[in-house]
Amino acid sequence: MAAAMASVARPMSETRLTARCTIYCDWLVSLIIATGVVFAWRGAWNICDSLLLPQQPLWSAAARLIGGSVLFVVACVIQPSLAAWARHHERTRCLWLVDALYTYLSFWVSMLTWNGVWYIYDQVVGIGLAPAPPDWAHARQGAISHALGLLLLGSLGALRNSVAAPMVISSDAVAPIFGAGVTAGGGTW
Repeated sequence: MAAAMASVARPMSETRLTARCTIYCDWLVSLIIATGVVFAWRGAWNICDSLLLPQQPLWSAAARLIGGSVLFVVACVIQPSLAAWARHHERTRCLWLVDALYTYLSFWVSMLTWNGVWYIYDQVVGIGLAPAPPDWAHARQGAISHALGLLLLGSLGALRNSVAAPMVISSDAVAPIFGAGVTAGGGTW
């Protein structure tokens, strides 16, 4: 019993304390990055809601999906050329700028695709946006939210977190994200 009490009373080693603080800081930064992503997406979504054919919600949703699809094709077509260019400019500052611009294009691919599919579904089931005139005040607030989100993500070096499907796809065929082996009657990963 005395040995158990002594181990409880011992202070945590500096290494363990540092490791624990690092984990907690990582969690905090993850939540801050998530906030930046939400601000960026919310702002872009609100800009589209306010200005992109708000009088015709179904056509607005279709325009978003088509726009996202066209930008997806553009991103896919230019990616090999950008990758070749980047190999020759690995140590230049303009590489970061080109990467940030490609990430921003990818953000719009993701947001417009999600937004278009979401609102087309809403319109089909009868719960979508009602026709409305353009709302410049709402668009202005959306632009502020979008800019704040991008500023936060950019300052943390986390712009790529703003990108989602179809630009970023992950397969469940690889080992589980938790790092543990899984058996479900079909073997172990």
